[in-house]
Amino acid sequence: MADTILEVRNITKCFNSKKVSVKALTDVSFDIGKGETIGIVGESGCGKTTLGRCIVRAIEATSGNVYYTTEDGRRVDFLKVSHTEMKKIRKDIQMIFQDPYSSLDPRMTVLDIISEPLKANFPKMSKAELEARVVEIAGKTGLNTSYLKRYPHAFSGGQRQRIGIARALVLHPKIIVCDEAVSALDVSIQAQVINLLKELQREMDLTYIFISHDLSVVEYISDRVGVMYLGRLVEYADTVDLYSDPKHPYTEALLSAVPVADPDVVVERLPLSGEIPNPANPPTGCYFHPRCRYCIDQCRETSPVLMDVGGGHFVACHRAHELKLKGIKYEAVALEAAGTTSRDGCPEVDHE
Repeated sequence: MADTILEVRNITKCFNSKKVSVKALTDVSFDIGKGETIGIVGESGCGKTTLGRCIVRAIEATSGNVYYTTEDGRRVDFLKVSHTEMKKIRKDIQMIFQDPYSSLDPRMTVLDIISEPLKANFPKMSKAELEARVVEIAGKTGLNTSYLKRYPHAFSGGQRQRIGIARALVLHPKIIVCDEAVSALDVSIQAQVINLLKELQREMDLTYIFISHDLSVVEYISDRVGVMYLGRLVEYADTVDLYSDPKHPYTEALLSAVPVADPDVVVERLPLSGEIPNPANPPTGCYFHPRCRYCIDQCRETSPVLMDVGGGHFVACHRAHELKLKGIKYEAVALEAAGTTSRDGCPEVDHE
């Protein structure tokens, strides 16, 4: 694995009201290597977005640590550093938001939107330097630099997302949290934006945390994948291992629902019974046991610990060593449905 750049340790987040306390995240831990892309998947409400926002300190975690290795080799806890220290390293950890329109101020021009992080972090930067940096990064993200004085409403969904990407990249960060960065886009535009992200990663040596509910997109872009259920990380492994040889019943059910762009391939669906439990009143033992077809008494009584079952494949399941779960044919989960493909099998980028 590449040198570790970020260590997420035991992140827990509770949202409290006068009547109830909801634990949105429970002891989430994983490592990220420099230059890697880590995919985080799960159903709506499982805590993916909350995790991403806790990592970048958009919201404060109730407990836990996020250790970031700086360029000079220092290991600092991003969640515990002072305000002064945080301002120094804030530019290294950025976020791309889900909605490419509501995350952009409609009263600001594209130039102002992209340059705002520069003004906040480098107040003494001259206007000429600032505009030159904005033009440079806008060009890299596929935006027409002659349109920078326009407002967000004048752009399409894909172009708006590129504005959001440019805003995150203008500070030359090391880590970017992509929160459902392509879920609001048309499928063909998704392929363009995903390829753009991969191209920028190679060019700028970026590390991504890619949050999504779309397993096909996550498979295409990720080196490793974490599966979340009701605020817990239930499986974490290399993409190939997780898709071809899942160890957790929830992962098996998710993979069975992935559409395959081949009419000759018959996939056996494994529908989950029941509803997602109430996070304000979670089940005893394993949170997944009320919906699990492999449930035994131990699952109802004891909460499983995330453990390494070999080869860096982590799973939180009491029966991980004895169950033989169904994965999917790894090659079948590419983005063929997104449009034409290039010679190396990747969707072509056709900038708007």
